[in-house]
Amino acid sequence: MPEEATQRRFTAQELPTNPFVDVGMILFLEDIAEKQGVEGLLAYMMNQGAALAEAMPAEDYGSWEEFVNAVTEGRSIISALEGTVFYAGNVFVTPVNPFHEAYGTYIKLMGELLPAHREVTELYNGRVQNSAVESMAVIHQAFRRTLVRRVTIGGQPVGYAELGAKGFDGSIRVIPEGWQEVLLEKAGISATQLLTALRQNSNAIVVYPATAETAQAATIAAARALSAQQVEEGLAPEVVTAAPELETTPEEEKAA
Repeated sequence: MPEEATQRRFTAQELPTNPFVDVGMILFLEDIAEKQGVEGLLAYMMNQGAALAEAMPAEDYGSWEEFVNAVTEGRSIISALEGTVFYAGNVFVTPVNPFHEAYGTYIKLMGELLPAHREVTELYNGRVQNSAVESMAVIHQAFRRTLVRRVTIGGQPVGYAELGAKGFDGSIRVIPEGWQEVLLEKAGISATQLLTALRQNSNAIVVYPATAETAQAATIAAARALSAQQVEEGLAPEVVTAAPELETTPEEEKAA
């Protein structure tokens, strides 16, 4: 295990908040949407999330137990910024979304969020993956998607998928039915347990020891299930993606 992972990190929830920064951040994103459109905002938010993750130190753990302990004790990059902890099975949760206070402060001081927040969320769900409950989820998910590539267990990559999230307004979004069988099996929990986790926390993800064979098989199965569901519902083929929630690394793809 790297030296960086032996020291506990402060999470966003433990750092002092600043209303000027919170409101300024949201106004900045709205300014991007006004000048570059929702497409430009989506690209910016995804790039920011990925760039932040790429700046984090890589970690390798000797066992799954070491990894779980490091996450729960705040010593892993998985815990950084979001305060993610182990929940059950292969599920990890974020108790409090660090962006939710910013949303609340903005609404209190400035009024309702601009339509760009809803529009970028819908664009992400249709084009990238159908898992965002609100605009800031775009940054969070791009961050996690890149971050898991920096974590290995015994030199082997880990798999990752979004399971669901709770918005700042209390609304809950879970993975579409077409993905649930595959992802909940990986997670080791039921759909009812997932809803319970999301009522108590702001986000739930699955992280699991992965090999090239199992990760690729799960990705294909999830993609086929989603495609069948979307065809049945009459959705356009171009929004069908290859189940990006099940993240694989370049090393896994070569091995496959």
